[in-house]
Formats: sequence, structure tokens, C-alpha cells
Amino acid sequence: MTFQIKMTAAVVCLLLCADLESVAGNKNKRVSLLQVTVGRNGSAPIIDGYLSKNEWKNAALISNFTQKEPSEGAPVSEPTIVLITYDDQNIYFGIRCFDKEPHKIVANEMRRDSDLSNNDYVEIIIDTFFDQRNAYYFATNSLGARLDSEIKTEGAHINWDWDGIWHSAARKDQMGWTVEVAIPFKTLRFREGENITWGINFGRYIPRKREEAYWSPISRDDDFNNYGKFKISKFGVLKGLNFAPKDKRLQIKPYAIGGMEKHFTPSVSSDQLADAGLDVKVHLTSNIVSDLTVNTDFAQVEADVEQVNLSRFNLFFPEKRDFFLEGLDIFNVGEEVYGEPFTLLFFSRQIGLHTDPATFESREVPIIGGIKTTGKAGAYELGVLDVLTDGLSQPNPDSVGKTNYLAARLKRDIFKRSYLGVMALSKDAVAGGPYNRTFAADALFSFDNNFTLSGYFAKTLTPGLRGNDYNGYLDLSWGTDKVYAHGAFTDIGRNFNPEMGFLQWRDIRKYFLEIYLSPRPNFWSIRQSHFSYSLEYITNHSNQLQYRTINLGLLNIFKNEAYLSFGFINYYDNIPAPGFFLGPAFIPGGIYKYNIGSAMFSSDHSRKFSGSLQVGGGTFYDGTFIGVRAENFWKPTSKLRFDLNWVWNRVETPFANGEFTTSILGARINYSFSTNLFTKAYLQWNDFDKRIISNFLIRFIYAPGSDFYLVYNEELDTVSRLKTSNRTLLAKLTFLLNL
Repeated sequence: MTFQIKMTAAVVCLLLCADLESVAGNKNKRVSLLQVTVGRNGSAPIIDGYLSKNEWKNAALISNFTQKEPSEGAPVSEPTIVLITYDDQNIYFGIRCFDKEPHKIVANEMRRDSDLSNNDYVEIIIDTFFDQRNAYYFATNSLGARLDSEIKTEGAHINWDWDGIWHSAARKDQMGWTVEVAIPFKTLRFREGENITWGINFGRYIPRKREEAYWSPISRDDDFNNYGKFKISKFGVLKGLNFAPKDKRLQIKPYAIGGMEKHFTPSVSSDQLADAGLDVKVHLTSNIVSDLTVNTDFAQVEADVEQVNLSRFNLFFPEKRDFFLEGLDIFNVGEEVYGEPFTLLFFSRQIGLHTDPATFESREVPIIGGIKTTGKAGAYELGVLDVLTDGLSQPNPDSVGKTNYLAARLKRDIFKRSYLGVMALSKDAVAGGPYNRTFAADALFSFDNNFTLSGYFAKTLTPGLRGNDYNGYLDLSWGTDKVYAHGAFTDIGRNFNPEMGFLQWRDIRKYFLEIYLSPRPNFWSIRQSHFSYSLEYITNHSNQLQYRTINLGLLNIFKNEAYLSFGFINYYDNIPAPGFFLGPAFIPGGIYKYNIGSAMFSSDHSRKFSGSLQVGGGTFYDGTFIGVRAENFWKPTSKLRFDLNWVWNRVETPFANGEFTTSILGARINYSFSTNLFTKAYLQWNDFDKRIISNFLIRFIYAPGSDFYLVYNEELDTVSRLKTSNRTLLAKLTFLLNL
């Protein structure tokens, strides 16, 4: 009898230390592959990582995990058991991950929201509305680390910045590892009533085997876009939930900030930093929530990663403020290119920030207050947001007065996995005068054969801009494990002006096509190769070519998930007069044709020491370009991690100031005392901007949803000699009060 058969036969006995009667008592809880019925628990399990018999004896039990990788359709190589129960406050999961080589379990992340993709970890994905489109994602490893997100439209939009309140604890033993999870119902949105059905799936990842397995099987064809685990329409079914309507629930989260900032240039001056405000969450129903904010928190507790922009397009920085994050994806209407937005009709970072048109510097605009209501009722999903910002007085004519921002969104589920939607945006000066409106209608049609058709049409209204104020977008994609094809068309009028959004270009028609062929060769330890071709072709409305890229690529993913890639891109760039600044160089208007080639290798990141190296170069704006990016990661213990990264570019163009070098060196040290207390030191040297930025952070999650931060930032000027230009010491406290 093999080890796996022995373990499977003894699983209940070993898991719960139960006698034969206990095993018989759980027998009727075993379910078919895609369905489980859960019962209410009399007492709450203690979340300590121990799966004790008395706490879990009435729990529903499932197993039968199936591999997606490396052997599609085969049973999981290490038996995996999930126990499920609930009470009035929480839903509970107890998971036993057997492992015949427990000393090889990989666990090196403890921090909240850290990347677990190179650890042994388990996933819980819950479709609380059973709409087969949207879900909550929870993942944890054998150290009890917590990672979560909101999943929208089967992975089309993923909000990794969402932080739910939940609890986990894990332990290793001679049989593998166990974990207990409690997710409060107040963290989730769902429909109340009797005999409620949820969609659900569970995943397990074993990095040393590169094994990915799920309770409800996910095929390789489902994973053609790397979001197979979020194929919510393929989930199993959780039945037996009964929710009595409860009183309205209220969460109040005040914050307080104190500290000092000292400026050393041009003269030494100090500023006292003190502020306070609060966010309030009102659960109108179990599935519709209103959020209110007063004096919204802008405090920056972590330093931004230094970047050098070597293109004529804007960099995109995502939203980080708590008030805007939850439910933000409902307002997501736009076009993405390789994960970055090309157009985004609503971009919440436009609220509370103002860019000076003369200097292009951004300034904070205080948010007086705001309210947001999001949720789902039946087949309808809704979102309404209204925010009032204060004015800014500036020494130039571009003063900013009080402004009101309104966003309204409605989506209607149709068919099995499709929707129709409308959105309206309005930006209005409180004192009257300038305004801006955006109206949009969008749709997505998704079919079981992995064919998706989506698009939107939008129009803006701005005083002084009439006609050609539209934006249309159409997108088609189809894919399997071996073949993927994607095409898109965008039309943006010259007067299209979404002031509450993010826009890279106006007055264009854009055509996009990409094709992937992905065989699985059985040699050189290659798991899968991806041969890619993509074409981006942009013209103005006179059909004159403005920009074109032809991209050829080869990506080889090895069985240990190291990878080696090669790429070649041919560019055509028609720069409008007079030109643009590329670093210190001014590139004059004209037509430029150039080619960039690159190669990259990334090692197995589950090892204690790993890294990646990318080199590229070629012609560049009538000159040349060479670039190098190197990263190293060292994880000597589960609590300590060192990261080192270096980005170096050399540009030589035949224009004034056209020869320059950019170099950014970053070093990060993380130490986790526990899953709720960690510290980080981050040092960045930007030789291009002649500055060194250091950031030291301590974060303590002293209660669920409540944080204490201690931050020290220092910026050094390296233009002529090393001298301090700015120093900040900041303490921030948040407290979550549930009423």
C-alpha cells in the first residue's frame, strides 16, 4: 500500500484524533466533488492552528483535490482536507495539509499582504452572491500570514489593496501543517435568509513540486490568462447557510497623526505635523454598505519606489487611501494594456490632488468629506460616490476652489457570466463656473468556450470643448492552454476630456492584436514555452500613423518556475512638434524608428537565495540605449528578508543633453516579529535625480483593523556633496470600533 493510500485511509483518525463513532458521524458530511453542505456550530473554534476533535467534530469535510499543474487531472500528491462550519459571527475553515516531507515545507513570509506565491500556501475563494462572477480571496501559509483581495468579473479586475478583517493561525507538525481561519460575516457582503448558497473553491500550492491543486478542478484551458483560479463559474457549491436579518452594523475608524518635518533647503525650517479624521462604514444591509470620510487621511507611511520615465507617456500610480479602496472596482471602466491603464474613465487619485499646469508638480488638496455607497441587490450592482474637496490658494492664476466630485455606477448581470452597465461622472466647482461630465455605457459577454467580447462608449461635456468628445472601445479575446488570441480597437476624439479619469492620448484610433502559441515541450526541463506576437498601431483621425510597435517574444517557463525570455520590439514614433523632454534631453518633433532587444532570466524564487537579471539595448531616438535590471532576494529565516535591486540605463542621442545615465539602487530589509508586527528599512539611491531616500517603518496591527505606524524618512541631496534636504518623523494610529 502506498504512502498516499495509507494516509487517505487514516486521514480522519489522524486529523481529529477521533474514534470510529466520530468517523461515522462525519461520514454523512462527505460530499460529491462540487457540493458541500455546512452546519451551524454550537461553539466557536479557538483559532490557534490546532484542529482539535471537540471543536471540529460537527464540521463538514471535503477532500478530493485535483491537480492543474504539473499533472492536469491527477489527484493532489499530498492529501488535503478542509473542514467547514459557522456560527452567528463567523465562517470557519480548518485545513490539514499532509506532507510526507515536512522539512521541505517552504514558509518565509509572515507580513500582512506579502506575496505567498513561493510558499506552501492554501487559498479560500468565496462567491458570496453566487453570481459566478465576483468573489473574495483569502490565502495563508504555515506561518499564518494573511493575503486577501476582491475579485471582480472572474479576475478581469483584482483589488489587492483591499484588506478584510479575518483571523488565521497555523502550525507545522510531523504530518505536514494545519491552519485555522475565521472570517467574520461583517467582512463579507452577502444575501441574508435561509438555505443560502455560496460558490466556493479551495486551492493548495506546493512549491518544491510546483504543484497547484483545487477542490473544484481548474483546467489548464481555464488558466490561459493566468487567472484560472478566479474562474468563479467553475467553483463548487456551499449550501446550508442560514442568516437571520441583523441590526444595522456600524464601524468607525478614526485616525490621529503626529510628528515633525524638518526642511534643510534653502534654509532650515521645521513644521509640526498633526492631524485627525475618521472613516465610517455603515452596513445598510448585509450586501449594501455606505462609507463616509471626514478629513481623509493622506499620510504616506511608506516611501514610493523610485522610477525614471524613459517614455513620453505618463506613469500610473494606484490608489492607496482606505476610503476609496473597498468597492472601487465597480467604477472600473477603461482599457488596460499589459496590466497598465491606457484609459480609465474614473481614477480616484484625481480627487484630492492638483497638478500645476506650469510646473507639473502635484499638490495635496484637502478632502473635507465624502460618502460612498456600494453593493449588490439581486442582479444589480451599484456604486455612488460623492466627495467635497477644499480650495487651494496659489501664487499664480491657477487657483483651485472648492470642488464636488460625483460618480454613479449601475451594472446588471445578464446570462450566465455577462453584464451591462452605465456610469455618470460629474466634477463641479462649488462656486459655479467650470464643470466636467462623463457618461458611459459598457458591456461584457463571456462564454464557456473562453471567448469574451467587451467594450464601452463614453462621452464628455466640458465648456469650450464641443464635438469629437467621445471614446469608444471594443475588445475580443479567445484562449486555451495552447493558443491565445486577443484583438482590440480604440477611438478617442480630440476633445474627449475625462477630468475624473486617466488618459494617455487623444485624437487617435488604436488597433491592437496579440497572438500566443504555447506548446509544452518535453525537453530541457521546460514546462511550457510561449511564442508571442503583438502589434499596436495608432493613427490620428486623418489616418496618419502616430505610433506603432511590433513585439516578438519567447518565454520559456521551467519546471521549477524559473524562466528565460527573449524579446524584440520594433518602434515607429511620430513625435508632434515641438517635442518632449526625455530626462534632461529634449527630443524634437519628427519621425523616429528604432529597435530594442532584451533577454531576461529569473531563478526559482522559492529558494532562500534567488534573483533575476534583465539586459536590453538597441537603437533609440536616432541614438542608442542600453539597460540593465538586476534583483536579488535572500530569505535566511522565516522572519528575515533582504532585497537588493539595481536599475541602470545609458542613453545616447544626438540632441542637447542627449547623453545621460540613470542609475537607481535600492536595498530593503524586512523583519517580522509576528504576523501582526513587522519592521522595514528601505534605502534608495537615485543617481539620476541626485538624491538618497531612506524609509524606516514599524507597523503593529494591535487589534483587527487597527494599526500603529512609526515612520522615519530622510532625503539626502548628492548634487555636490552629501547633505540632508528633508527629515520626517511620523506616528500614526488608527482604531476600528465595531458597534
